[in-house]
Amino acid sequence: MSYSTVLKNELCQIRPESDCCRLAEAYGLLLYSRLLSEGHDSYATETKNIAGLMAETMASVCGVYTDVITLARTGSNGCRYLVSIPDAGQKRMICARFAEAGGGILSQECCVASFLRGVFIVCGTVTDPRRDYHMEFLAGSERRCDILSDALARIGIHGHKLKRGERWLFYVKDGNDIIAIMKAMGSNYAVQNIEQTKSLRDYRNKTNRLVNCDQANIDRTLSASEQQCAAIRRLIDKRGYAGIPPELRELARLRLENPEMTLRDLSESLSEPITRSGVNHRLRKLMELAEEI
Repeated sequence: MSYSTVLKNELCQIRPESDCCRLAEAYGLLLYSRLLSEGHDSYATETKNIAGLMAETMASVCGVYTDVITLARTGSNGCRYLVSIPDAGQKRMICARFAEAGGGILSQECCVASFLRGVFIVCGTVTDPRRDYHMEFLAGSERRCDILSDALARIGIHGHKLKRGERWLFYVKDGNDIIAIMKAMGSNYAVQNIEQTKSLRDYRNKTNRLVNCDQANIDRTLSASEQQCAAIRRLIDKRGYAGIPPELRELARLRLENPEMTLRDLSESLSEPITRSGVNHRLRKLMELAEEI
């Protein structure tokens, strides 16, 4: 069973308490299953709970009793469920119910949450957060994308619409935004699951960044050390240790013997410790002397 299916089955068990929220959820279910569109009188799903919710919602909100037909799938163990509006008169009753409500269906924040739940149940998918953060709504038309975009903006979420072939979709990629949508829809399982996964992923990413940063610092230190050691060897070959200024000799010997040491390590290892910037200054002086040769 896919991650999206588990989430949808959970959402199907939620029943809005108020009439306004029941109407908003029904609006999301029917608008995005295209049952409010002309020429669309049925909706097919592979999830029995979704079919049952659709039929129950149309009965309780619109007073229309629909048929749910179970279709066997050839060559497969699963079934498909077809929610079918019986006739044109029943379709008009459904459309009239939402026309009567007008633009007030999403007037309250609680109604927006119920609407989003209905939309996701019939046209949404979400990737398993262990692999990626991606929530997508196959809205079908640009108008439905815009309605969904406005609803999500009400809870502070801004996604992107995209035309794929002849159909429009809306998607969200940010992990925190996906968590916020799931919380609004009322999911407990998915929110806990994605928050745990996100925390683990963030910890791993932080650890990897620190490891990469440390490795980069080590690489830079070793690269600078190689250049310093090469310069000191040139000085010794041409002048010997006696030819190196007295204040630089001890540091020159330490660097040759300890090419892996950082500036801090070198500063603390000198017989008379100096600051890191002092060590850096003396090493630059050694390299300048080598360049003069």
